[in-house]
Amino acid sequence: TEVAAMPGASALYAVGWLALLHLGQAQIMSVDLGHEFFKVAVMRQGRPLEIMLNAHSKRKTSTAVSFAEPIRAFGDDALVHQGKKPMKVPMFIHSMMGDNFTAEDVSAGGKWWDRFGLGSRFYTFNHGYEAERGVPTYKVTDGNDTSPEEVLAHILHAAQKMTEEDGKPARDLVVTITSDANLRQRQAVAAAGEIAGLRLQTLVHEGAGFAIQRAVDYMPEKGESEVILFYNMGSRKTEVTIANFSSRSAGMVAGKMAPVVTILGSAVNFEIGGHLMDLKIADDMLQKFKDKNPKLADGVEKDSRALRKLLTQAQKTKAILSSNKVAPFQVESLYMDTDFVTTIKREDFEAMIKDQFLARLTVPIDQALAKANLTMADVTQVEVVGGAWRVPSVQQTLGQFFEEKGSKKLPLGQHLNGEEASALGAALVAANASSSFRTKKIFFSDFTSHEYGVQVAALNGEWEKNITVLYPVGVPLGGKKKLTFSSSDDFVVRLFEDGVLLSEYVVQGVTELLEGKWKEYNMTGPPKIAASVPLEMSGLIEVKTPTATVEELYWVNTTKPKVKAKPNASDDNNTNGTDNATAGDEDSSESTQATNGSNSSNGTNETEEVEIVTKQKKKKHEKKLTMKRIDFAPKPLSEEAKKELKAKLEAMAEAEAEVLAVAGMKNDLEASIYASREKLELEGIMKVSTEEQREEVNKLCMEYEEWLYESGATKSDYEQRLNKLQDLLGPMEERATELEARPDVEEQVQDGLSDVKKVHAHIAKNMSWVNPNKTQDALKRLEEFEEWWKKKTESQKKLPLTEAPAYTRKEAIDKLTGIQKEWEKLKKTKKPKEAPKPKAAKNKTAGGDGKDTKEEKKEEELPSDPAEVEKLLASLREEKAAAVAAEDFDKAQSLKSREAALTKQLEKLKAEL
Repeated sequence: TEVAAMPGASALYAVGWLALLHLGQAQIMSVDLGHEFFKVAVMRQGRPLEIMLNAHSKRKTSTAVSFAEPIRAFGDDALVHQGKKPMKVPMFIHSMMGDNFTAEDVSAGGKWWDRFGLGSRFYTFNHGYEAERGVPTYKVTDGNDTSPEEVLAHILHAAQKMTEEDGKPARDLVVTITSDANLRQRQAVAAAGEIAGLRLQTLVHEGAGFAIQRAVDYMPEKGESEVILFYNMGSRKTEVTIANFSSRSAGMVAGKMAPVVTILGSAVNFEIGGHLMDLKIADDMLQKFKDKNPKLADGVEKDSRALRKLLTQAQKTKAILSSNKVAPFQVESLYMDTDFVTTIKREDFEAMIKDQFLARLTVPIDQALAKANLTMADVTQVEVVGGAWRVPSVQQTLGQFFEEKGSKKLPLGQHLNGEEASALGAALVAANASSSFRTKKIFFSDFTSHEYGVQVAALNGEWEKNITVLYPVGVPLGGKKKLTFSSSDDFVVRLFEDGVLLSEYVVQGVTELLEGKWKEYNMTGPPKIAASVPLEMSGLIEVKTPTATVEELYWVNTTKPKVKAKPNASDDNNTNGTDNATAGDEDSSESTQATNGSNSSNGTNETEEVEIVTKQKKKKHEKKLTMKRIDFAPKPLSEEAKKELKAKLEAMAEAEAEVLAVAGMKNDLEASIYASREKLELEGIMKVSTEEQREEVNKLCMEYEEWLYESGATKSDYEQRLNKLQDLLGPMEERATELEARPDVEEQVQDGLSDVKKVHAHIAKNMSWVNPNKTQDALKRLEEFEEWWKKKTESQKKLPLTEAPAYTRKEAIDKLTGIQKEWEKLKKTKKPKEAPKPKAAKNKTAGGDGKDTKEEKKEEELPSDPAEVEKLLASLREEKAAAVAAEDFDKAQSLKSREAALTKQLEKLKAEL
């Protein structure tokens, strides 16, 4: 078996602070899927990469979904149900989706609980088991088995709702996972995204997400490199990632550099985490309460609400101890109306966690360094991320380790937001998968923590090849390798992860082709089989597109002209020429044969003859083969199962939306009933309604109030009753509103008509250039409005207040506004420019009657005394201002021309002084 590597791109294009997109409204949602909390980041067009807020305006959301009520609850709302019905709120389970468990493993004290690691006191489950797939399930909805992928899909659906903007949520998804996640776990996360209606772009290791986000702001100088250790201590586990940071040229621009991030090693430890410390405190406080209240000892340990209160307070107390040496531990009415109040010292807390946690803090560091083939002396920077590293004893232990083991003292770097950076970095990775984003380059590579190999065997069992390791531990993700071999039989490709058989790909079609379509072919050998086995950047691997290719040999007859010898040529020469031509015909190309034929035809008096030559040719035949995947436990969800679960989730979401809509309509109807009763007592409503009308509304309110207590009503039932109530009360409110506004409307109309008439007078007196036809049309519409207004006001005076008004405020004001706009438009009509006066004829100016010319010169004569000019200017300016005030714009224009001439004369005289 041969394995051929296929070239692939190695550059990650990451976004800076602003995402610039091509056409379209692409948006990518990244979910940092923590065990206790998840964070959601979104990248949108022309917007900064941002962390989304949940319904409680928090940047992180509890990783919990509750099925305790008809409407699901998420986040902190689900935690409330966890204290009441813990079995309806499965938590801390998604990291175990890919593990292999038996039915016995999920029973009390079984292997599942050991892997869960949080005990059964504060977290309880009603387990089921799907024997077909070999996976545990959870009975959260009426005893039905719910798969872990379905539980996670609900959480991803809640995350998607957080990204809604103008009713359009994000569709593309990227999720963070631990670097040691196996194939089954990755497939489960991908399936959960598909069930939630999302398109999974990729999966990103948590540590890689932190490293990418660090590369946004940090890049070593050209030719230098840095080894950065990321210590990620979360709620349920601790992960250490070691990354090499360097730089290289980016693109065609000289001197432009881009960061290069290469993940060298990582390690995960599920025995160290912040929530494990919370459980330590809660266990200790529970014991103290039992010692203090022995009569309540048996009951409190079985009361889920009391245990949830203890755990919640333990989390708060741990946070207080991070900045204080003593913290209170107070729970009101912990159990049977008994309060519990005590204190805990930081030194006592550190003693609780010393052996189980503090002593193990450096274990994943050593493991990650070993995988990277490095020592602490090679590490140049340390970044602490996550939420649990803030515990003072954790910082002290880590600081002491890095100081002793490193080549120099390494401070605990805090350049990143430890709880959000991974979500942001994952979104940057996802931008590379979308053609909608034009981004800054960050060259990035990560590696696989698992070994993947394949084995090929005949479907009939006659032969079997050795296992071929395609991707050993530590090779970069994103590899594209091809499996090639020869086979005349249908076969099966077995896929192994760390030596464990995961799937068999049954490939058929070879035998059928050899016995059918290819049977008559003269083949050069057995069919050559090729199949691609890519290891995607998400860590998913699968056998794809198997093909079979055969090479057929066949003979063809071709004709060529045969040239006779010339009469004057010698026999030897003819023979040599013929031999050479024959040899050339056997091996030459078609173009060469054409040339020889052309040359032979150039001779004179030659007779052409045709000879038949047999040639051997080869032809390739390629066919795609059919393939079916057979999985082994723990099996991933089938395509049919995913479609069913997706439809189920959509139906659940629609049903919840209907329930919420019904509840909303019920609240609206109830509020309308109370508001209607209050409005009936208003003075304005009483003026415009009769006693019978008000009684009808009151009667309807009483009827609907009693009906609200009945069950089984639909949204349309509430809508019909709400509309009927509004149909009765609405006209009363309209009449009351119009009654209150009527005096102001009358005053506004009179003022508006007065202003319009003033505009009309001004136009008639001073604006003779306005088109009289337009003025007449406007005047006609003004008269029509005045007549309409007169009729309406007279009609309104005769109408009783309990009837619909003759006109509404909006109707009158709209008509008046139209009239005003028309006259204002006429008022703004500009005066047309006057045509220039023709110049006087030369012969008239030179001789004959020169009276007009002398008069013009006389008018144009200006004073030669500067003081006299200034006096004339002052007088003229006052006259011009008076003309403008009187709106005599023609006179003002002529005075302006005279003013300009005097100003120029004054400047000239002053210059001569």
